[in-house]
Amino acid sequence: MSERRKTLRRGLHLPVVVKGHGREGPWEETTNTTDVCNGGVALALARRVPMGQVLHLSLPLPDIFRRYDSTATSYRVWALVRNGDPQGPPYRTGAMFLGRHPPRGYEQNPAGLFFMPSDPQPAGAVPRSEPRYPLLVTVRLRRMEEACEGGPDELTITEDVSLGGARVRTTLPVARGELVSLAELDGPFRASALVQNVAMGDDKVVRLNLQFLNEAEGAAAVKDLLRRHGITTT
Repeated sequence: MSERRKTLRRGLHLPVVVKGHGREGPWEETTNTTDVCNGGVALALARRVPMGQVLHLSLPLPDIFRRYDSTATSYRVWALVRNGDPQGPPYRTGAMFLGRHPPRGYEQNPAGLFFMPSDPQPAGAVPRSEPRYPLLVTVRLRRMEEACEGGPDELTITEDVSLGGARVRTTLPVARGELVSLAELDGPFRASALVQNVAMGDDKVVRLNLQFLNEAEGAAAVKDLLRRHGITTT
């Protein structure tokens, strides 16, 4: 588990169509990216967009940064605003890729703000629990920052997997609240995840408890992963 490299990040200026939904209603803007990486993009927007707003992006993203639709002319992806520069316009805005689908609850409240479990949460929020299945899968674990900064990665293995997350071994200096990505070494499974907990076992090996970010897309991908390894879920 010693193989490591920097997450690829480029200062690319790509045309992008951004669609959002604020309190005033839906909006659309054509602008450019300022940075692109595996985890997301930085955008130059004419409006200030708050942290937690969901955006839909359409852009000619290079294949090296895509998780699907590698041959499509325009890459369409849902993203979550994680930070923004208060000085503008233009306002530099960092958005994290979510995937093909928006987060759960977006359809019912498209103007709502969506946060990670490590962010300040509304009172009364209840964590969700899913059954975990023992499963050893070789994956590439990569550190990501909330938008475009990256870090090293490694080849490691999962120890168990659920529809909502996984537990993996690691030698990387990862902290609770960080964002990481998983990529099955010899299979199609891909997922972005939040580090919920970091703990060292009796064998002196560090484990990460991960929560997948895109529940709708992630659950379908996990079911396929489990099915390919002979595990049936309800």
